[in-house]
Amino acid sequence: MTPSILPQKLWRPIAEVKAFVEKMPNGVKSSVLKNKVGAYSSLSTKERNLLLKHLNERESILVYEAVAIGGKNATTFLRHKKYGFPKDIPGYVYPIPKRDTLSIKKTPELQQKTEEVKMSDTKQTPEALRKQAEALLKAAEAAEMEARDNDNFNKKLNPVKLEVLQAVSAIQRKFDDLMDCIGVLEKAAQKLKELSA
Repeated sequence: MTPSILPQKLWRPIAEVKAFVEKMPNGVKSSVLKNKVGAYSSLSTKERNLLLKHLNERESILVYEAVAIGGKNATTFLRHKKYGFPKDIPGYVYPIPKRDTLSIKKTPELQQKTEEVKMSDTKQTPEALRKQAEALLKAAEAAEMEARDNDNFNKKLNPVKLEVLQAVSAIQRKFDDLMDCIGVLEKAAQKLKELSA
């Protein structure tokens, strides 16, 4: 979505939400915005969702979700990009774990071997049972190595991602400053035009 096709009705709420969130280094729940930001509270649910999507895609605001401990429904949070994503959120599960874990999604061989052991005849020889146990251990080690590799990649990726977000945030601030200066210049030009009229 480009700013040019964003409904004009959302321009003011976006500016007010950005200004409010920037003052909150720990982030803020979207439900709090309804009480604290008048222009946001006057929007419909559809308009709020559109605004949040635009903020996340085009503005200097991070939009992310967390689930209250013991709860089921996700809560939407907003945080300025200059503060980066939070490491954790007290009272919430964050980041929300993926439903498909690596051990189930990535290691069908391990699952298959487990089923084979359960279904196997209890009268099997010790040698056959030992081979099945070895096969299970190998599959478990492979799954563990794959999970470790993914963790290492994510650890390397996160700092780079943060640098990019901070750079984008700096650009956004400069752009906002430029737009403010243009606004001041336009007002001065209008006053000059009125004087010369």
